[in-house]
Amino acid sequence: MLLRRTILEKLNSLNYPGKIYLIIVLCVATLISLISVYNIQSPSGNRLYSFIFWDTFLAWVPVGFAVILDLLFCYTRKKIRAVLILFVGASWFFFFPNAPYLVTDLLHVFARYSFDPTKRFWADVVFWQHLFSIFTIAILGLLLGSVSLFSVQNLVRITFGVIASWIFVIFVLLLSSFGIYIGRFVRWNSWDVIMRPGYIMHELVIMLTDRSKLYHIFSFCKFMFMVLIISYVLFYMITRVRKF
Repeated sequence: MLLRRTILEKLNSLNYPGKIYLIIVLCVATLISLISVYNIQSPSGNRLYSFIFWDTFLAWVPVGFAVILDLLFCYTRKKIRAVLILFVGASWFFFFPNAPYLVTDLLHVFARYSFDPTKRFWADVVFWQHLFSIFTIAILGLLLGSVSLFSVQNLVRITFGVIASWIFVIFVLLLSSFGIYIGRFVRWNSWDVIMRPGYIMHELVIMLTDRSKLYHIFSFCKFMFMVLIISYVLFYMITRVRKF
C-alpha cells in the first residue's frame, strides 16, 4: 500500500494523469492531420505526401521514450535505474530531432505542388489545401518535440535542479538544430549513429572543417534554433501556468 502511494505521488509530480490526456489529444490531432494529408492527390491519383506518415511516426518515437523514462524514474530500483535511464535517455536524444524535423517538410509543398508561375497560383484553393495540411503536420512536430522535451527536462530538474535543466534544454535544442540540418541536407537517419558510427564520425570531421559548409550549417541552424527555442519557451510557459 505504501509502495503504491509512493509511486502515485511520483507520477503526480511528473504531471500525470494530465500528460496522458495531452498525449491522447495529440493522437487525435495526428490522426486528423494524417487523414488531411492522405486526401491530397496528384491529377494522376498518386498520394503526394505518403512519406509524411513515416516522418510522423518517427516524430512520436521521442514521446514514447519520454514516457518510458518517467516509468523508469518511478518504478525502477535505484541500483539499475541509472543504467536504464542512461540507455533510454540516449535513445530519446538521438530520436528527438525527428519531431521538429517535420517543420522542414513544408518545402515539399513548393516542390510537389504543380503550378503555373505566370499565374497567381496562391489564388488556387488546392494550393492552400497542400500548404495548410503540411503546416498542421509541422506544428504537430513542434508540439510533440516540446511535450517530450518538457517531460525529460522535468526529470533533469528534479534530479539536478532548475539551472541544470535549462542548460540541458539549450544543449538539446542546439544539437537538434544541427541534427535537423543533417537529416534534411545530408540525409542521415537517427539509427545511422549505431549502424555506421565510423562513417558518421569521418563525414562529420570533413563537414566541420570545411568553411563553406560551416557557413551553410550556421545559417540554417541559427534559424532552426530560433524556431525551436521560441516554440518551446511558449509551450513551457503555458504548461507552467496551466499544468497539463
